[in-house]
Amino acid sequence: MGTRRWAMGLAVAGVALAVLLGAPGAGAQDLKATGADLCYTCHAELKAKFSQADVHAPVKQGRCELCHSPHATRFPKLVRFKGADLCYVCHADKKASFTGSGSHTPVKQGDCLKCHDPHASPNKNLLAKAGADLCLTCHEKVKTAPRTVKHMPFEAGNCLMCHVAHAAPTKNLLVQPAAQLCQGCHQLTDARVARSHQPFNMAAASCVGCHAPHGSDKKAIIKTVAHQPFAQGRCGSCHQVSGPDPKATFLKGGEMCFTCHAKEAQAFKKKHVHAPVGAGQCTTCHTPHASEIKGLLAGDERGMCLGCHTKIEEKFARSKAFHPAKAADGRCTACHSAHASDQAVLFPDDSMKVCGACHKDHAALSHPMGPGVKDPRTNDTMTCLSCHDPHGTQIDKFVTFPKERELCIQCHRGEMLRTRQ
Repeated sequence: MGTRRWAMGLAVAGVALAVLLGAPGAGAQDLKATGADLCYTCHAELKAKFSQADVHAPVKQGRCELCHSPHATRFPKLVRFKGADLCYVCHADKKASFTGSGSHTPVKQGDCLKCHDPHASPNKNLLAKAGADLCLTCHEKVKTAPRTVKHMPFEAGNCLMCHVAHAAPTKNLLVQPAAQLCQGCHQLTDARVARSHQPFNMAAASCVGCHAPHGSDKKAIIKTVAHQPFAQGRCGSCHQVSGPDPKATFLKGGEMCFTCHAKEAQAFKKKHVHAPVGAGQCTTCHTPHASEIKGLLAGDERGMCLGCHTKIEEKFARSKAFHPAKAADGRCTACHSAHASDQAVLFPDDSMKVCGACHKDHAALSHPMGPGVKDPRTNDTMTCLSCHDPHGTQIDKFVTFPKERELCIQCHRGEMLRTRQ
């Protein structure tokens, strides 16, 4: 009986395979139409959309089945593979060049549809929107930043004049390193350029250290937040402008900064000190001239922090739940001190107070926490971090174990055993 069922199952499978392959006499002729015409019997509204200026090759050929299964898949819209894996079936030559730390965020996340329409578009390369309108969909802060003096490429909406769309080894996906890129339009031999930067040799300088690449409210598109000596043209406050190397500073590293910021030097003498601070490397996080971010930060805070704390970035990437980037605009300093602290992991205060600053209701939960309550696993004080890992876990609310039972028995294993007895 079992053998007969097995044989019948094999026969059915053979017929099904023959139908899929279109074998003569196997039922393929029973289809109501062929190719995309069959799909249009239900999806008629798509036919008009697919007549736009730029049409994806499989769509143009009426081969919907190249990307979609006609019967069933594990993914929405019956696509055969998830995200970029589907695109790489045909665009395999792009995969290697799109992989790496210098990839555009949607590329890194395998979300090709963030920028491209999979079927048809009025724009070249199947782009969902034209020119800068597409980029500014995500880069809203660039769009809304105040600027009365505008950089020509940005004003013209030509983002790709300076940036690469998919991947590049340069910071901010620049077409070339900043110094070379800017010199393509702004020649250092130009009298006005040379005069305004005397006595410094700007051949290898990064122009974006002082100038805003998109635009600014300041003359010569100087960045909005300027270091006071720089804004006042007092280069000699820090640099040996009359010496053989005008760029050389009078003192090295943090010692130069502390000549003016003496109060900070004292405030940094705490139990736990951020590594760049301890090494006197202020310019790891701050620019000495000008910035578009308060505090003269050298870049976006979250991106800058994760640039060094790569293990945390990897944890975010592989976790299902983690502290959301939208919280406090993704600022790491919402929870951590940037310079020094007497608390572990550079918390500015006791961890319960740090969490409670935002999660006021949760700070009053019935589960005992705080002074006098010990975590039996470590004998340390029970806090929010005894059960939650804000950098990420595979479980909702970034708890460290499933909360239905396993989380509780990490501490209450003895109670569970006594209950069973």
